[in-house]
Formats: sequence, structure tokens, C-alpha cells
Amino acid sequence: MTKVAVVGLGIMGRGMAANLAASGHDVVVWNRTPGRLPELPQAASPALAAAGAEVVFEVTADDASSRQVWLGADGILAGARPGTVLISSATLSVDWVADLAAQCAERGLSFFDMPVTGGAEGARTGNLVMLVGGDPDRLAALDDVLPAISRQVRHFGPVGAGTRFKLVLNALQAAHLAAFGEAIRMAAAAGLDLDQVGQALVERPGGVISQMAWSSLLTPPEPINFSAEWAAKDLSYARRMDGAAHRPILDAVLSLFSRALDEGRGQEDWSIVNRLD
Repeated sequence: MTKVAVVGLGIMGRGMAANLAASGHDVVVWNRTPGRLPELPQAASPALAAAGAEVVFEVTADDASSRQVWLGADGILAGARPGTVLISSATLSVDWVADLAAQCAERGLSFFDMPVTGGAEGARTGNLVMLVGGDPDRLAALDDVLPAISRQVRHFGPVGAGTRFKLVLNALQAAHLAAFGEAIRMAAAAGLDLDQVGQALVERPGGVISQMAWSSLLTPPEPINFSAEWAAKDLSYARRMDGAAHRPILDAVLSLFSRALDEGRGQEDWSIVNRLD
């Protein structure tokens, strides 16, 4: 089977690494805080993780952490060999992904931006959706790897396209989440039975986000699905991607998540915005 390195063992990376190993791949991991997934071989650095791998997944938190694990003296690019397929499955800014792709190209290395969607449950069960930017002809080289972690692979275009779509997707999901909370507050102010309202909204307009928003209001998720801090980060990257365009909904939702951070709620599930007064 394929030799795979997973760099970054947060909620998503941990599930991806575990499923890759369970599918028979030869997996080595690296994480800033040692000890996660102790049953798997632990590399001493991202460079050493990449040095023995045919495929490398980076799944860190943001531009700063991603830049460090790729470009540091002991980073992925210091260890990657010719022929290695390099993948970022983090949600990053468009500018950093373009810079990283260029640096990989200079070294003759195949690179895909491949952020994921499906949440903690999708990572745990191997049912993520991979949102891909990169050369479609080279994507076939991952046919024996991606089924271990995903139920679907969507190719959106050249390098950077997967990231652009992920930022659009997360902006819409965050807006839907915030709108659900506002609808519940409207219903409460109107004197409606909130159990009836919540159950009805899950049916219509329905959808994954409505279900998640309602269940999270009833019982705050533990462990969390997605932190308010990372939702705010993604919204800020989406805003940067969109430049000076008039986006009042995006700006309002970003303001709401920024408020959650200001109130010290950043490490809570992103549904916390629906509990703010």
C-alpha cells in the first residue's frame, strides 16, 4: 500500500490518519504536540515525515501554522522527494495557497489544494468530501488513497480552486447557521413553542446545517464540530479573497463570529453564535 504522511493531528487530521492506517496504508504522523495517535509511527519533524512518504497531507489550522510546517528548516519541503504528491487539506487563504503551489512547482513537486468538508464525524468515519484544486491528470495517482478518507472527490479546477470553493462554502454555511439562530430568537419573541419551531425548521428549509444548528442548540456538541475561532478565520479569508466587493451578509456574519471571539468563546463550537444575547 501507499506510504502516507499526515502532518497535523487536529480534529480532521487525526481522523484522516486513523482511517488511512485502518485501510492498510503505511502511515507516519507529525503533530506540534506529540502523543496524538500514539499507535502510529511519530516523525520527529515534518521534513522527516515527508522524506519517507509517497503522499503527504498537511492538515494544520491556518496560514501561519501551515507556512511553518511547509517552509521551516525542518518543514515538508525540506524533506519531500521528487515524485512525492503534496496535499494541503487545511482551509487557508488564497494568497498563501498560490505562494505554496509556486514553491512546490519550482521544486518539480506535484501539489494539490484539497480542503475537506464533512466535519468531525466525516473525518472519524472516512466520509469526507475532498474539494480539489490541481492537475486532474495527476489526481488519478491518489485513487488508492482518497477512498480511505472520503466518500466523494470534487475537482473544481487548477490549483487554488478547491480553496476558493471551500471559502465560499464556509461563508454560506456560517450565514445559514447564524440565520437559524436569529429565526429561533424571532420565534421566541413571537411566543411560539420552540420545540415545534425547531423541528419544523429542520424539515423546511432543512438541510445539514439546519439539523446541526438545532441539535447544537438543544445539546452543545462534545467534542465540538468546528470552533468559532476557525469559523472566524475562514470568514476573514473569504473576505480577503473577495476584496472590496459589497457583501453585507458576509460582513454581518464575520462581525458576529468576531464578537464571539471578543467574548472569549473562540474555543467553543461555532454554534455558540446562536447563544449570544
